[in-house]
Amino acid sequence: MRCRALLIALVLSIAPTLAQAAPALWEVSDADSKVWLFGSIHVLPKTIVWRTPVFDDVLKQADQVYFEADIGPMGQLGLILTSLKMGFTQHQDWLQTLTPDQSSKLMAAITPLGMTGQQLGGYAPWLAEAMVENAVLQKLGYQADLGVDETLQAELPKEKKGYFETAAGQMQMLADAPEDRQITRLMTTVDDVPNMPREISDMARAWSSGNADSLAKSVTDDPTMDKGFTQTMVLDRNARWAPVIEQMLAQNRQNLIVVGAGHLVGDGSVIDLLTKAGFTVQRIQ
Repeated sequence: MRCRALLIALVLSIAPTLAQAAPALWEVSDADSKVWLFGSIHVLPKTIVWRTPVFDDVLKQADQVYFEADIGPMGQLGLILTSLKMGFTQHQDWLQTLTPDQSSKLMAAITPLGMTGQQLGGYAPWLAEAMVENAVLQKLGYQADLGVDETLQAELPKEKKGYFETAAGQMQMLADAPEDRQITRLMTTVDDVPNMPREISDMARAWSSGNADSLAKSVTDDPTMDKGFTQTMVLDRNARWAPVIEQMLAQNRQNLIVVGAGHLVGDGSVIDLLTKAGFTVQRIQ
């Protein structure tokens, strides 16, 4: 998810009324067990402080920490192998299908980012879109190694980590979209480049303050979150993860689940699905 953040107050235990001024942390329970859910941001600037005493206490209690995917060395190896199979280094013809207006907009957006059409044309449109957005984030000072997921995965031992899916599988979901839909999403991102700093700031403010309703609105208002993308990359995955979490509760596995913050807000979110399934869900931060 796109994000930027403000400093989080680290005095939660002293002033409970400030508990909302931090990223949301949820406790989901049945009659005899519980798990926790934390909405993460995958890339962050150096200025953000997201760790709190409440979060670290839950981290210590957790039997395992479940993430969307392994983004460590083994996960990266899987990405490399998958990229070779998918032929990312083969030239794509999609650039030739753009209208003159689309080509002009693409060049106007990527030139200030230090990118060229020839560079992007060597990849599928969905990957070109990811490269454009990543370039914007880097220009704004965001780094993956400062993100919640990479930070936690680096510090946790292997036996304490679990994953819902693989990074290669996530990549395949994006690549499976029809090329014309990929191009449409790329051009939507290109048109949105001037607005990204404000959108990132708004979303980060909602995340860092724990304002779930505002975060849900930021996600909904994001022009790049079209219906097909939202269904495939958010709602369908939520629906696959929820039964796994239910099984954790059935087996009394006291786990912490760390997934993108957009998966925990709004209709069809993991929180929504677990609530509808009859579990007790309460916000503890």
